[in-house]
Amino acid sequence: MTSERAQNERASQEAAPKQRVVVEAAYCTRAAGSDCARCARICPHGAILLPEGTHAPEIDHAACNGCGVCFGICDAFASTHLTMADLHARIRRIATSGRRAYLTCRENVFPGLAVDSNVIVLPCISMVPPELWTLLLAENIRLSVACDFKYCEDCARAGAIGAALFPRAIEMAEARTGGEVKFSYRIPEKKSLVDKYARDNETTDRRAAFEGLFSDVTEIASGKRRLRNSEVLADYYQKKERMRAISKLNLASENPLPQLSPEGFVSTCLFPRQKWLLEAVGRKPEIAPRVPIALSTTDMSLCDGSHACVDACPTGARQIDRANGKVALDPTLCVGCGICVDACPRGAASVEEATAEAYLPTLTAEGEVGELKEGRQHKRA
Repeated sequence: MTSERAQNERASQEAAPKQRVVVEAAYCTRAAGSDCARCARICPHGAILLPEGTHAPEIDHAACNGCGVCFGICDAFASTHLTMADLHARIRRIATSGRRAYLTCRENVFPGLAVDSNVIVLPCISMVPPELWTLLLAENIRLSVACDFKYCEDCARAGAIGAALFPRAIEMAEARTGGEVKFSYRIPEKKSLVDKYARDNETTDRRAAFEGLFSDVTEIASGKRRLRNSEVLADYYQKKERMRAISKLNLASENPLPQLSPEGFVSTCLFPRQKWLLEAVGRKPEIAPRVPIALSTTDMSLCDGSHACVDACPTGARQIDRANGKVALDPTLCVGCGICVDACPRGAASVEEATAEAYLPTLTAEGEVGELKEGRQHKRA
C-alpha cells in the first residue's frame, strides 16, 4: 500500500506542470503607455525583458527561477502554481481555524522537515505585496514570518533583493494599520499528541498539559481536528489553486472575451493591489489617513475638453460627467500611473500625493466594502 501511494505521488509530481511566471497585460501600465520599468530593475536574474514601445514585459523563462520578487511590486505577474488571491484565501482558511498563520520560504525548509498545516512555504516572502499585508492586518489575522535572515545572504532565488523587500513591505503595512507581524526563527512542525505533551520541554505544568490534552482529544472526537489538519483538504485546495492559476496563464496571452459595456456604462479595471487596499480601508476606515496614495487630479482651468486623458486611462478611473461634459475621477480606481499626465495636451492632468481618505466618500456611497470585484462596470457619471 505504501509503495503504491509513493508511486502515485511520484506520478502526480511528474505530471504536474513546471511552475511558470506569466505577465498579465491587463494589469501592466507599461502596456497602456507608461514608462514604468520597476519589474525589470528589481528582477535579481535579469529575466524580465522590456520590448520597445507600449508592450507588456516578457519573461526569459531560461533565466527565471520563479522567486516571485516581481509579484511583490506589480500586479502584472502571476504563476501557474499560486496567485496572490489564492494566497489570501489560504491565509484566511488558517485564520478561521483559530490558528496563527506562518509564512516562510523554501530556503528555510530543510529536507525532512514536516511543516505544520498552518505554515505556508513560498519561493520568497518578498512576493507578498504591501497592500496584501495591509489587508491581512486590517482583518486582524494573526501572522508570523518564520525565517532566519542569514539564509537570505546565500539564497540563489532572490538574495539580498528579497531580503530587503519583504521587511519593508511589512513595515509599511504595520505603519498603515497599527497591526503587527511577528517574527520567529522556528517553523512549526507536525506533532503527534505524544510529541506534543510527553516530549515538549516547554510544558512544565502537568495540569495545564492534561487540560490541553483533554481539549485535543475532544477536538479529535468531534472531527474539528480532522478538518483543521486534513492533508486531503490541503491537497484539494492546492490543486484547486493550481488549476485556477493555470487557467489564468492560458488566458493571459489573449482574451477570447471582448470587453463589451452596455450603453451608458464605462468598462473599468480594478487592479488587485488597489482592491486589497480598498478592502483594508473599508474594514478599518480609521487607517485611511495613514495610507499614502498617488492620485490623479485635473486643473479644470487648463482642460480643453479633448478627453484624451479619459481615452488613455488604463483603469477607467477618468470618466466623462454626462451632466456637464467635464472630466470626472473615481479615486477608487486610480492607481497613480501618470499616463493621463502624458496624454493631456494642455498639461491639465497631474498626479499628487494624497491619503486613502479620498476613497471613503465613494466606498460609503456605493456600499461596496468587501464586495469589490475586478473588471466591474460603473455607470457613467
